[in-house]
This record gives sequence, structure tokens and C-alpha cells, in this order.
Amino acid sequence: MADLPSIRTAISSNNDELVIYAADTFPQFPNRDASVTSKCDRSLASATADDLVVLRGELDRDYHLWLRSHGLGSDHVVAYNKPPRGETLSELIVTTPEPVKKMISKMGRKPVYVPWFSGQMEAKAAKILGADLFGATESDTLEHNDKATFKELCQKLNIPVVDGAAFEMQPKNRDNFQQMQNIVKRYRSTHGTVIIRGTLGEAGVSLYKTNGDDLVELYQAIAGSNEKVVLIEPFLNVTSTPNDQWIVGRDGKITHIGMIEQICEQGMVHVGSLKGEGPSPQVFDAIKQTSLKIVTEMAESGYRGVTGLDYIVTDEGIFPVENNARFNGSSYVSLIVQNIEKLVGPVPVWKFIKIKTTPCSFIELSRRIDSILYDGSKSTSVFPFNCEDLSRTGNFAVVLLAEDMEQLKILEMSLKELGVKRG
Repeated sequence: MADLPSIRTAISSNNDELVIYAADTFPQFPNRDASVTSKCDRSLASATADDLVVLRGELDRDYHLWLRSHGLGSDHVVAYNKPPRGETLSELIVTTPEPVKKMISKMGRKPVYVPWFSGQMEAKAAKILGADLFGATESDTLEHNDKATFKELCQKLNIPVVDGAAFEMQPKNRDNFQQMQNIVKRYRSTHGTVIIRGTLGEAGVSLYKTNGDDLVELYQAIAGSNEKVVLIEPFLNVTSTPNDQWIVGRDGKITHIGMIEQICEQGMVHVGSLKGEGPSPQVFDAIKQTSLKIVTEMAESGYRGVTGLDYIVTDEGIFPVENNARFNGSSYVSLIVQNIEKLVGPVPVWKFIKIKTTPCSFIELSRRIDSILYDGSKSTSVFPFNCEDLSRTGNFAVVLLAEDMEQLKILEMSLKELGVKRG
């Protein structure tokens, strides 16, 4: 399996264009609660020296200085210095575009606006900046992110999917719970455990496993959320959970970015990603051919931007289960690793995990993990990123860089010994 193509080149290979990273996760959650935090600064480490990074919060100058000392990231940063919750980054730009416009004028290149999740406000932000949008229309984004609609697309393309039912939540209908219970019982009769997942949520939002005993509580939790439709499916015996990433360029060109293994807790909630030995050639080829059918259909319907297709490999077959029609968390990791490889050579194995430690500054963190911290020369090391919430909650993320899987395991054990563990 070949090395991953360059995501940055797929976004733009034109030296006369200015790539503007606006990596805010908020647009995906219009009714977000306190559990959803902005992750704008993922693009600090993903950017190249000629790119522009826009943050809704503050710039961590110590982290930024550390990045630049290793030849990573860019000096071109605009920070709106807003608190952890509030407007999306695109809303801030639409309201007060001058700081970004000033930087665009200074850099003198045609801007290309690259958001995390492409919606109506992202299109407005791109327009007000005089930029091309690297993304889809809001209707395309929402349609392809919807899990029920994605399942229908797969069926239209004759792609096998997990058996299941799309169930409309109607809490005011006294028969609605009984109808859900009947569906759950039907699938439990053959598989024991059932998974219920909202069609719009991600990262564990509106995602439940049940054997039926706690269905009353789950129904109430779902009714209290903003999910209108949920998928009810048998919970299969999963052996691996590949994520297959593609890009549809602004010109409609389709590029296969590569395949990684997702790390999921309880078989459901994504907590990281792994690029290691990868799936068998047979599984790889089967998934790639399936994805090509899906992404071709998306491109022909007008979709543009990054998309990540989640699969499950089971005893009963290989099934696509979700279309992340947006930048994926591992998209930024791939960009980081590709930037590192330009400086130090190939990184055979990497692992991205969400991590947690005692709240601290980046300087304190770097001292704590100094023995394994990336320094531009160690072949096996820890690369911190997404550190904007580090001092407030202790939450951040790391990329573990290693020569092989054994070194990767040792590195993760070393992190735990230093008081840094899975978030």
C-alpha cells in the first residue's frame, strides 16, 4: 500500500493561492452543549509555512514557538481571542472580517477558505474574504453526513449494509416507545445486543448499546436530544474499524488519501486512529472499491471537500456505516505527519489519541514528557497538538511516532508512567 498522497496538495497545488485553515468544529453542532469544544488549533501544527491559520480563541505562544523551532506550522496566524464557547469561527469572520482581510492583503495571494465542516456560514465567510471555498454546500454537507441518508445511498449503489431500521422519534405519541421496543426485540432475537445511533450526532453523541433492559432510560435520553431519527441495528462482532479518506477537489477531481484503523471504546466511540500494518490486501481493495463508488456518486452530485468513510469488518461481511462528509480529526494528523516526514523522513507507524493530564501550560507539559517529546530527531517520540484546552481542562491530543508497533506500545506505556493517559 502506497504512502498517503498529500492532503495539502489536493487542497491546492497553486503557489499563487493562500490556504486559510479555519478548523472550527462548532458548525457541526448548531445545538451544541458544554461537551462540545472548539478545536481550531489543530491546524496550527497542520499548516505549512505559507498557509494562514485562523483561531477563534487565543494563540498559545509557547506552543507556537515550539512548533516553529522545529520548522513546523506557520507564522501567519489571526486569533480572535474569544472564550471557549460562543460564536463559530465563521460567524466571527463574517461579523469582523478585517483582521483576516488585512493578512490576506499582506500576503498577496488568492485565498482558499478551508473549514472543518462546510455550511452556510462557511460559504458566507469565504465570500466576504473573497476566497474560494474548499467545501460543499450546506445541503450537500448535511445530506452526506446523515447516517440514514448514507445508508440509502449505499443501498441505491447495491453496496451491502448492516440490517436495521430507521426509526422516527415521536415522544408525544404514546405508542412510539412500544414501537421502538418491538424493533429492538426483533434484532435482539438474533444478535443479543442492539446499537441505536442518531443520524446526525458524532463522537459518541446519541450512540447507545442495549440488551433491552435499559431501553426506557435510553428512549428518554434520545427524546431529550435533538435527534429526530435514529438507526436501530444489530451489534455485530467487529474485528476492525477502518476509516477510508478521500478528497473531491474544487475541480471535481477525486483523490484517495488513504486508509487507517480507528480506535473505538466499547466498540462504538472513536477515541483515536492508527496507521500501522493496515488491513489485509483483500480487505483494503474491497473497501477502496466500495468507497470509490460512493465518492464518485458524491462528486457527481456536486460534493466538494474531504470525506471519511467508516467501515466495520465483521464475521458477516464488510459494511460502510458512516460518511464523515467533512475534515476528519485524523485529516489534520495526516497533514502533521506529512509535514514531519518532509523534515525527518518516513514515519512508518503513527497513532493519534485523545489524551488527558493535570491542567497545565504547554511549557509544563513539555517538561513533564521531555524524555519522549518530539525534538526533530528522535525516531520514536510524542507530538502534542490540539492544546488549546490544556491549561483549562488538561485535555489535548498526541501523535505517537514510531518505527514499528512494538516501539509504539512502549511509547504509550511511557506516557502513562509520566501521568498522561487516555482522555
